[in-house]
Amino acid sequence: MWSANLAQSPVYRRRLAAVIGATLAVSVAAYGSAQLLWRDAVAESSSAASETGHRSKSAAQDSTHEAADVPAAEPTSTETVVNAIGQLDGSAQIATSGFTLDTDTQLQLENELNAFSSYGYSVSFVLVDVASGKAISSYANTARYSASAIKGPYVLSVAQTGALDLDVAYLAETDAGGNTQYLIDQAITVSDNTAYKELHDTYGTDGFAQWSSAVGVSADVTQGAYLNMSAADLARMWAAGYGYLFDDDGSSTSAAASSASEGDGSSGAGTGDNTTQSATDVSSAARQWLAGEFSSTLNSTIHMALGEQYSVYTKAGWINGEGGYYALNDAGIVRSSSGDYVLAVMSDACEEYDLLSGLVSMLDTIHSAAMTA
Repeated sequence: MWSANLAQSPVYRRRLAAVIGATLAVSVAAYGSAQLLWRDAVAESSSAASETGHRSKSAAQDSTHEAADVPAAEPTSTETVVNAIGQLDGSAQIATSGFTLDTDTQLQLENELNAFSSYGYSVSFVLVDVASGKAISSYANTARYSASAIKGPYVLSVAQTGALDLDVAYLAETDAGGNTQYLIDQAITVSDNTAYKELHDTYGTDGFAQWSSAVGVSADVTQGAYLNMSAADLARMWAAGYGYLFDDDGSSTSAAASSASEGDGSSGAGTGDNTTQSATDVSSAARQWLAGEFSSTLNSTIHMALGEQYSVYTKAGWINGEGGYYALNDAGIVRSSSGDYVLAVMSDACEEYDLLSGLVSMLDTIHSAAMTA
């Protein structure tokens, strides 16, 4: 009864309405504050995300700019030569890369090559300028018997891969070292077959195969001491030899600093007998000694044609019918007054030294006139 009367009381109803209103006001205020806090949190989060995205984008842009600012690595001498050989048409009588022969020179070279065929012979060659990468060839991919021209690249390969310790051979402080030095000297300078066989039997073909594969040689060098191979592959091997003997990259020695030329004493860019330079350590001295072993080798038609003008580093090969093989080959490095180049010439023109040396002289003239950097 009391509760019913209280509910009917005007005073009670006014107080109840006031309490309810106050409660509602507090609830609305609390809801508003919550919404304000939520909006502030969202805004801060969006701002932080935007700032993070901006920083990430800036970092990415900076990274891109930094990458763009880093210059591409210059190709090594070996890479320049190998890449140029890959650009040649290996089946053409005359192919060039990086330059074009003028009509008169083209005809002269064709006549020089046709002289071989007029005598019943055939010939292939590859010449590549080390600095410019300009290249010229004739039947570069035709396989021919290497004869002893393979001895030079073999020795270079086992020395560069470390299968043979060239430092020990150069110092010759032990009987074994002295014997290895003797075998290298005889195999390279006078093409002694017995010395080469002992080296080949001792050091095998694993290092040679690794070394050859690195420069794209297609011939299987594990098939024997002497090979059927192309002038292109022989030039690739000497491209690797150039990098080992002459590139000044911290792992090998450069002969470019020397101005004294082997032969007539003339001087010129890129010439010089590598053995006359001072060596900074045993390894560079050993490479200088090895380069010197190639400087005047037996029956080198490249040396016959150019040895009085420039320093040349070559290894020839020849055979006249033994086992049904015919060959007169020569290959190596020419450090001419117009720049260094790799040259490989392979033929079946055994004993025709004048034919090959005449071709070499013409190729040197072409190099000087049109193939320098």
